[in-house]
Amino acid sequence: MISTNIFLDLCLKKGFDLFSGTPCSYLKPLINAVIDHPEIDYLQATNEGDAVAMVCGASLMKRKGIVMFQNSGLGNAVNPLTSLAYPFRFPFLLIVTHRGQPGGPTDEPQHELMGKITEEMLSVLQIPWEIFPDTAEALAPAMERALQHMNRSNLPYAFIMRKGTMEPQELKTKKSETPIGHRTVKFEESLSKKYSERASRTEALAEILKYRQPNDIIVATTGKSGREIYTLDDASSHIYLVGSMGCASSFALGAALNSADHRWIVIDGDAAALMRLGNLATIGLYQPENLLHVVLDNEVNDSTGGQTTASSSVAFAGVAISSNYKAAYSTDEIEELSSILEAVKSKKGPTLVHFRIKKGSPKELGRPKIKPPQVKERLINHLHQSAT
Repeated sequence: MISTNIFLDLCLKKGFDLFSGTPCSYLKPLINAVIDHPEIDYLQATNEGDAVAMVCGASLMKRKGIVMFQNSGLGNAVNPLTSLAYPFRFPFLLIVTHRGQPGGPTDEPQHELMGKITEEMLSVLQIPWEIFPDTAEALAPAMERALQHMNRSNLPYAFIMRKGTMEPQELKTKKSETPIGHRTVKFEESLSKKYSERASRTEALAEILKYRQPNDIIVATTGKSGREIYTLDDASSHIYLVGSMGCASSFALGAALNSADHRWIVIDGDAAALMRLGNLATIGLYQPENLLHVVLDNEVNDSTGGQTTASSSVAFAGVAISSNYKAAYSTDEIEELSSILEAVKSKKGPTLVHFRIKKGSPKELGRPKIKPPQVKERLINHLHQSAT
């Protein structure tokens, strides 16, 4: 067994000071040590894919991250691993536990299949991997192999952790005894426009761009939002998430928590926001003052033929308030959207603006011509030039 302190000392020596993930009994010693460590930041996630996206977002500010979760959660992370980390070239260290390991300890039936295919699945995802070392002497060479791959390819490297790899460690950080107390959660909205009379996505995006401030960074969700913003006004302060549907808010959260000098504006869609609705709770937990979350809601999957979503029955602003956002607004009036965007320029977030629009996009709508790695590097340069 390896001491968690030895591993974390090595992580800090190599620059890894940010962890995110979800718990697993095999990870118990490591995750407890990470939470207790005074020099390491730990971002808990509601699911494994959001952990990947948060670490990718934080890497824009040159934070070196480690994502850790159970192998049964690997499926939740496939989307951002393949359509965020891979196309944009975000490197990080991935620690995946091996529940249901063939020939290993007896485990629950739900781990049998994933246990059989964990190694193959990482290989199919083109993520190089090795078994997490079981001796302290083997740690440094393994970390060096991981770093060489990450530095060479700008892509993740994985350690597969088996049961009993690390010495037991109990969590020292105590849960607060302070009562949650009385809560009154109230939100009202009045939406009166006929669907066909609503503003278009283009009109809504033009309003958002109009109220953009010099320190604002825009993170556009996959689909037509990014394509339309690119067409309206491409800028080095924009990043267009061409994939990883649902991960725009977790990506921006990871960035916002590490970039106090910039306001991060997430342009989300209703289908994308619904897909990873749990991240609203994570945003509410961490309370980033510099995060503005805009949900443009046309109640359909516009990019794939207009199939309806469940959003007509969802009050996103109400969900945000219930999730501990500082403020939330909902409207279908373009004039009111303008007033809201003006008002929130000087307010501390996290803030959510839910704006209902109609479907449709301009004909002959183009796509970003700049490749994802160049979009990322352009934004990183913008962030660091504006910080000097």
